Amino acid sequence: MKIPVGIYIIVIAIMGWVAIERFNILPSFGTFLAAFGAIIFMISDAVLALNKFRKSYFSAEFIILTTYYIAQWLIAVSVISN
Repeated sequence: MKIPVGIYIIVIAIMGWVAIERFNILPSFGTFLAAFGAIIFMISDAVLALNKFRKSYFSAEFIILTTYYIAQWLIAVSVISN
């Protein structure tokens, strides 16, 4: 699982980087929402990875689902806002 997880981390990091760079190059409300959504999505995945591969903890599922849905909503709304 190390190679697939490593590839996934790289892809998610690139997604966040591109979203942030797009906001830096073309600042607008839509690109801000996309960048913020990408960052929240990365937080969601980090908590998921910590919970799954390091140590499971009680509130992890709440944090993962909350940040995941907020991130997806922000990314979706960013398309409408442009």
